[in-house]
Amino acid sequence: MLEFRDIRPDDKTLFDRYSQRDTIASEGAFATMYIWNDYYNLKVADDGEFMYLQFNVRDRIPSYYFPIGGGNVNRALDSLRDYTRANGHSLAFRLVTEEQLARLRAYGGAEFLANEERDCEDYVYTTGQLISLAGKKLHAKRNHINFFLENYAYTYETVTEEVAVNECAPLMYELVANKERNRNPFELPAMRRFFENYRILGERGAVIRVDGKIVAMSFGEPLNDRAAVIQLEVAREEYRGAYQLINKLFCENEWKEYDFINREEDMGLEGLRQAKESYQPAFLVKKYTVIEV
Repeated sequence: MLEFRDIRPDDKTLFDRYSQRDTIASEGAFATMYIWNDYYNLKVADDGEFMYLQFNVRDRIPSYYFPIGGGNVNRALDSLRDYTRANGHSLAFRLVTEEQLARLRAYGGAEFLANEERDCEDYVYTTGQLISLAGKKLHAKRNHINFFLENYAYTYETVTEEVAVNECAPLMYELVANKERNRNPFELPAMRRFFENYRILGERGAVIRVDGKIVAMSFGEPLNDRAAVIQLEVAREEYRGAYQLINKLFCENEWKEYDFINREEDMGLEGLRQAKESYQPAFLVKKYTVIEV
């Protein structure tokens, strides 16, 4: 029988051992899952062949991420089904990709009801497009960057752990706390969890400075050999073009060897959805809630 326990920062080692090398979903990155733990309340189990993640979101029955590993998936699903039956709840999954949904529907002796989770679907872009910003539809992005370049003398730098913890973290907390748009009650705790565990998360980060002051920052990590995920990005809004420039330069300097950039979901926030759609994603990674019936 599976034994679940609370997830810990040092579970990055466990997560990396079971890393989903073929996935482009943002959940393939440990930091993406861990920093939002105030919402997910994650628990983890490991049977030596698969890793299992249990979501304990408020007022919902426990649900699960699709088993992560390279062995017999049906055996892993059997283990989850045995666990849920022993604990008196239905077998339910969250953040299921289309490929994983197909595998669930092929699982013998079970029927599943699937509902698309539009608010959780990842926006994926070609790295080349985010660097070049070519084409009529991205003309406004180029205009914002040109305004910044014409009005500010700036420097771009890849951050050290010291800069991340001592300079980026306080600014991030300030900017998130003062947000007027795209407000998410779980965002500030997530940012604190991110920077308090920065060393173990193994992130890449970069900042733009004007007169020595950080005006924009971005952080991410590789998902696999072809794709990276950007988990954090923020800029001082009084510096027009700072958001667009950090996006472009971060991709150009840190991620140009990757084909795709996953910029995660919009959480159903209208302003964030508009911003992500405005960059013309190559595709969205569809996600589903799935329950056995």
